[in-house]
Amino acid sequence: MSVVYVESSAVLRWLLGTPDAPSMQAVLSRATHVVTSALTTTEVGRTLQRLLATGSLSPGLRTTLWRTYSGTAARWDVFAVSDDVLRRATDPFPVEPLRTLDAVHVATAEIYSRQVTPVTVLSVDERVRDNAEALGLAVAP
Repeated sequence: MSVVYVESSAVLRWLLGTPDAPSMQAVLSRATHVVTSALTTTEVGRTLQRLLATGSLSPGLRTTLWRTYSGTAARWDVFAVSDDVLRRATDPFPVEPLRTLDAVHVATAEIYSRQVTPVTVLSVDERVRDNAEALGLAVAP
């Protein structure tokens, strides 16, 4: 597994230190190249903001986590939510129903795999994983 597409659910598990964070970190550390969607930054930022607003994170921890994410993501290939991605996300997927933001992630991984190089999709979201597999993409963990 050399190129990994990391989806927001896996990023958040890793960043928030959930019990399965070590498996996310292991996949990321073995990758020679990491790709994600520009959407991931928004999802991570909104999740951290929501956790701050609900009292689940202190302001200091939110800042630390955001800096950790930003510093790590700066080394990743952030793929734009382009017109091609949005068009693909509106089409049917092999395993429906698929929520909009999940469709954007799957479409991004599919298009990147077709246009650049095949990826392994790192996700803990079953809908994302099922669709990635049905499209012929490898999944992890």
